[in-house]
Amino acid sequence: MKLLFVLGSGGHTARGLILSQQVQCEKYYMVPWESEVTKKKVGKNSFSVISPRFRARDNRVMSVLRTLFLFLHSLVVLLIVRPNVLISTGSGLTLPPFLVARVFRIKTIFIESPSRVYNPSIAGRFLMGKVSLWLASWPELAERFQGVEYRGMVF
Repeated sequence: MKLLFVLGSGGHTARGLILSQQVQCEKYYMVPWESEVTKKKVGKNSFSVISPRFRARDNRVMSVLRTLFLFLHSLVVLLIVRPNVLISTGSGLTLPPFLVARVFRIKTIFIESPSRVYNPSIAGRFLMGKVSLWLASWPELAERFQGVEYRGMVF
């Protein structure tokens, strides 16, 4: 079994790393290239990718170009790793690799941030119905949206 964790920065990375330490299998990580801390924490088996996040100094065109580049980079990473499952804890890097994984029929697990009690994040809303498993950290969120499951606090 090969798992590919899509990590962001801050709390998304912390939760993803806690989860990855609880499974025994071959693990790989997609991390934002600008996050040196994340790269150090995951060590080997990581792929640094560009973050599509909009920055104050950028215009929208740059954000779109970064997102398109992330789609291409995600394709390359998935072809190299050939994971059985992609897992994300809701970072901004999630959408392109998850959509590429869907084309290859790779299973995907989206775990919403515990800060989302009643409403999902933008990425979470977009991925509803497009992932193999969509997990909420609160029963209130699962009760409000079809296809969202609550199985206890995940991490």
